[in-house]
Amino acid sequence: MTHYGDPEGTFSSVRTAATPADLASYRTAPQFNVSLGKLAVMSLCTFGLYEVYWAYKHWHAIRQREQEHLSPFWRAFFAPLWAFSLFPRQQAITALYGVPATWSGSALALAYFLLHMTWRLPEPYWLISVIGFLPLLVVQRSINALNAAVAPDAPRNDSYSGLNILMIVVGGLFLLLVIWGTLLPPLQPSGQVPVNT
Repeated sequence: MTHYGDPEGTFSSVRTAATPADLASYRTAPQFNVSLGKLAVMSLCTFGLYEVYWAYKHWHAIRQREQEHLSPFWRAFFAPLWAFSLFPRQQAITALYGVPATWSGSALALAYFLLHMTWRLPEPYWLISVIGFLPLLVVQRSINALNAAVAPDAPRNDSYSGLNILMIVVGGLFLLLVIWGTLLPPLQPSGQVPVNT
């Protein structure tokens, strides 16, 4: 398999560099397919845990296809840091197979990292971290296009399992309560009148 020394260099001008063996290898272990809607909903309702699963699935596909000695679990566990490796590699993969991405892997990784760091901001600004999955949508859109072109038989993963629905209901309600509790002013104790200053 081709190794990527310059994922942000000249790949945008390359139509395809994949050999028939590369294509066969990719079809055996394609990158993770998931609809953008499902990725967004699950990321929101699991408070980012689905993003860890998303990263794990992508690293697992890379390890399986490239036969690299790497740990998908730990790279997913530290997903905001390992995004600086994963996103450029995914950008390079799309170019290799003739579906070049128009985004910068390094720039998206930086955006993903900074969005995740916003949880340290004071209320209510830490809520920005809830949309930390947005850079993943850009990456996944290109991966879905790649899979549609190169591995059309790969599962689309656009439906919701029973466990998915349970997580959406429970996590969605909890998310609404968190947002409500963050944005609403604190209640005054009974019998006290607010003092204007």
